[in-house]
Amino acid sequence: MDEEKYLLFIKNKERTADIASYTQRGTNIQVTFHNYSTLYNFRTSDVIFLSNPTAIAIAKEQVIFHQDNPLNNVMRVLDFGPRICIFFKDGTKRVYESQNVRIENSGVKTSDALKVMEYWRSISLHLRSSEEQSETKDFLKKQFAKLNFVHPESVLSHYVNSSPVSIDASTEIKPIFPFRYNLSQKTALDQALRSKISIIEGPPGTGKTQTILNILANLAVMQQKKVAVVSGNNAAVQNVRDKLEAAGYSFLAASLGNTKNKKRFFANLPIAEVAGWESEIPEKELLSKVQELDGRITRLMELDVEKARLKQQLSAYVLEQKHFENYYADQEIESLDRLSFYRETPERMLEFMKDSHLAVRKGKEAGLLYKFKLFFKHGFTDFKYLREQGADVILNVQRKFYNLRIKELSSRIEQIEQDLESAFYLPLLDEHQQCSAQLFRHKLHEKYLNLPSVKCSVKDYRQSKNFKTFINYYPIVLSTTHSLRNCIPENDLFDYVIIDEASQVDLITGALALSCCKRAIIVGDTKQLPQIVTMEIQQLVGNADSAGIDEAFNYFEQNLLSSMLALYGDNIPKVMLKEHYRCHPQIIQFCNQKYYNGDLITYTAQEETDLPLLIYKTSPGNHLREVTRGEGKGKFNQRELDVIEGEILAGLEEVAVGQTDIGFVTPYRKQVEKAAGQFTDDIESDTIHKYQGREKPIMIMSTVLDQTRSGKTGMKFVNNPCMINVAVSRAQNKFILVTDHALFRKYGNEIGDLTRYMEYSTLDENVVESEIVSIFDLMYKEYAVKLHALRERAKHFKRSRFQSENLMEALLTDLLQEPAYSGFTLGNQILLKNLLRSVDKLTDQERQYIKNRASVDFVIYHKLDMTAALAIEVDGFEFHENKPEQVEKDKMKNNIFKTYGLKLKRFATNESLEEQKIRKLLDEIIQSS
Repeated sequence: MDEEKYLLFIKNKERTADIASYTQRGTNIQVTFHNYSTLYNFRTSDVIFLSNPTAIAIAKEQVIFHQDNPLNNVMRVLDFGPRICIFFKDGTKRVYESQNVRIENSGVKTSDALKVMEYWRSISLHLRSSEEQSETKDFLKKQFAKLNFVHPESVLSHYVNSSPVSIDASTEIKPIFPFRYNLSQKTALDQALRSKISIIEGPPGTGKTQTILNILANLAVMQQKKVAVVSGNNAAVQNVRDKLEAAGYSFLAASLGNTKNKKRFFANLPIAEVAGWESEIPEKELLSKVQELDGRITRLMELDVEKARLKQQLSAYVLEQKHFENYYADQEIESLDRLSFYRETPERMLEFMKDSHLAVRKGKEAGLLYKFKLFFKHGFTDFKYLREQGADVILNVQRKFYNLRIKELSSRIEQIEQDLESAFYLPLLDEHQQCSAQLFRHKLHEKYLNLPSVKCSVKDYRQSKNFKTFINYYPIVLSTTHSLRNCIPENDLFDYVIIDEASQVDLITGALALSCCKRAIIVGDTKQLPQIVTMEIQQLVGNADSAGIDEAFNYFEQNLLSSMLALYGDNIPKVMLKEHYRCHPQIIQFCNQKYYNGDLITYTAQEETDLPLLIYKTSPGNHLREVTRGEGKGKFNQRELDVIEGEILAGLEEVAVGQTDIGFVTPYRKQVEKAAGQFTDDIESDTIHKYQGREKPIMIMSTVLDQTRSGKTGMKFVNNPCMINVAVSRAQNKFILVTDHALFRKYGNEIGDLTRYMEYSTLDENVVESEIVSIFDLMYKEYAVKLHALRERAKHFKRSRFQSENLMEALLTDLLQEPAYSGFTLGNQILLKNLLRSVDKLTDQERQYIKNRASVDFVIYHKLDMTAALAIEVDGFEFHENKPEQVEKDKMKNNIFKTYGLKLKRFATNESLEEQKIRKLLDEIIQSS
């Protein structure tokens, strides 16, 4: 019978092509089969005869699905009412019940979304994928051309339509952790399991891979989900595979991607070996035990985080105290032993400083009421000494503050350690992991013990009859972002895709990965190096603005991670992994302060004898050379390589450091080539861009540039915050910087800040020779809190003397939160005595003025070595211009600042344009430093 016109079932089996004739005789159906002359009789109840079908046209933006399975290579569709007959391009046909068949339109719906896809498609025409060139020159172009249909349930549809991120808060999640975890990793897992899209921000050394492994355990095994793990390159994905293999779970993952990887995988298919993994304890009981332990551990983890933060604070206070003691030793002042207080606590020291400061500001330091206050509140009695040597008294109080604060922190840390030990914290962590692993292995035993091995090949595993079996056996697929669509049947969807190193994933290949998943977990770090894009393409296709699309989708300015953050802002679930496990505390604290706002919590040990930071400055002279002709173009600096070979490596050999423990990084490929020819092969040398994701016990960085014109033109490239963050955070135990003797102090704020930090951290007086000393950041931050609370109370009074200072503080605080000024921090009510190492250059009158606790309203200083950059005074008309005696003091203060070359800017309360003026001053400081 004509299959285009009729559809005939006999005893529920479709036989249309086999039948030559069909006749109804009363209650019977007479059928003749091809090649048979016999007439067969069937009851009408055994036969279904359908005719007169309606042809259904499938547009290129549509796909037909049987249940949730996409039907690909469809040639034509005939609707017979209760049944749908589909003819495929390979000559086969299949018949489905109509209720199980649906036609889906592309999920790219809005005009804005269509513009985004067309903009990306125009870019894809000019892209080349180096990894896939062996397969096809225009791989990305062809892959993107297939995106006429975007599955409406895919994350790509959600993303380009700018749909709100859905979060299933009602779902009860009982996670297990067969791999070690911490608090922020637990939060990241929880939000990943609940959200359509979630972001995990993973600064260096915070356990991104460990987090991914626990997510995979819960999704692929406990929830039986299909999961892909991808990145822009194979290295990050390989890291996941290696750790699965090390734990004995490599059989869960299919390492696919390009054709070469697929062939390698299918040539040696991993087989699950789960004998002996069955648990004698029932699954339900194990899960209950894991949950019970989790509740106890969470409270203890919070204590452990507090301990780590306190240790971080203690280390910072100890370093700051060393600077203070060096400064204090130069002041020739009497000891605090002759002073007395009722209760010696850090808070009492700050209160005393606050009360003394206010009395001086109000001119009441000689008043009886003030003396009563000092006596009854603090137990202080030596008023003559305070009046004559006020600044010296405050310095003694500051010194006492450091001693007390360090003692207080040490005591609290010791108490927490005792609490954790008495609660058996570490044994509980081990038990929790063991129970999780036991349950995890039990589930694997349950699934794989009698599961047949996969029989399909690289050529046919994606066929629908095979893929269900394949993905059941290997529920985790590893690939690159641009190859993922080639790893599954066309228009099929993973339940989840985890995109690692997302800051290095461009929007084109990112879109390909997002087109084949229902949910996405974006893992990366905007403070590390982004992907490299070919800007010449922009001249061919135009920019995002000319294409009329949102800046969040700008291929040339965004990576996948930054795009998601730009599009959704605070409306997308995101967690920053804060616990850091890689670098020596002094190494990672540079990155922490400079790039992560102090949010990282260091868990690595710090030995007193360690020298984790070293600077080698080449001798004066210009040592940069640039090859401008031929194939091997580029910048290199032979002097820096000679310093490394002759001084650094030789010194490391003396302390028996293996050269395989040493890494060498530099911004320039030419310097890498020169290094490879000079150093042994055991020293792993590469550009900073290529070193992202790797680590070494000892890292040496060569900056290459000098003060020649060629050096200065390279400043923008080298002075890249992401690059410096990556370079420093590769070092586990020691970071060595080899650089020009003066260039970056003058012109480079990133490496300039790095050298400032290294000099401050190593307390090298031969390097830091300025007469302007640091203000003591941690102490003054606590002091500022005391003053701020007072100012807040003073706001309620109409004639508050603090109102103008409140406004200035708010302005400065907001300004210094901007990325351009992130290298600065703010202190207020700073004693002039704390700004000057000595007063030798001052007149007797100026010295007495400083002794009487003269201060400056605000000081903006360099965050990483806490040297003063700019002082600001807020001058009220009544207190300053309208009081002759104050005018003289102001002149004296101005002269003191001028004498020591420190910038002071005054702002009268009857002036305007303060923000513009401060911005200009800060910009000038950045340019000059």
